[in-house]
Amino acid sequence: MQVMKIQLPFKKFIPFLIFIIAFSGFLSTQILWDTFHLNAEQVSEDKQKYSVYEQAFQGLKLTTTKSTTIELKNQKEPLILLNFWASWCLPCLKEFPSLVQFQDRYKNQVKVIGINGDEEKILEEIKKVETKYKLNFESASDANSLISNKFLISTYPVSILFFKGKVIFVSKKIHNFMDKNFLKIIEAELKSN
Repeated sequence: MQVMKIQLPFKKFIPFLIFIIAFSGFLSTQILWDTFHLNAEQVSEDKQKYSVYEQAFQGLKLTTTKSTTIELKNQKEPLILLNFWASWCLPCLKEFPSLVQFQDRYKNQVKVIGINGDEEKILEEIKKVETKYKLNFESASDANSLISNKFLISTYPVSILFFKGKVIFVSKKIHNFMDKNFLKIIEAELKSN
């Protein structure tokens, strides 16, 4: 009786397939590890920045362009939104209509304060923007970047929302202040007050 030998044509590829499977497993594990590690680092970095923001908030006393003196830690409103902007910053200007609507909606519950970073013709530029966009909040001039430096601000726009002195929201890009998800944050904090 003759025994038939079955030949596997892929037999020579088995070591290669094992290598591909092992390498794919290693690569997947590495990607998962990096993602987790980066997210953990980002959370830690955010906590450190928030701590800096909260310390700066406690010691900040501003004089607005309308000669109003504002000491942040003594404001009656539980929510304070600092909006860092400049007249030459197009994203800053684009977010103003929603910020004006937001301030109208929450005028006795949220205090919006603009921090303007213009360096030339400051009062003139602020007044132009206030008139053109019908801003319903006051701004303080930060020509020497003293305020921005305390809050580690290096670009515009940036908005930092505080609830009783604690950071609850940060935006480092153009933001729609009438966004439903953002308004849910506001409503939740106001209900907890």
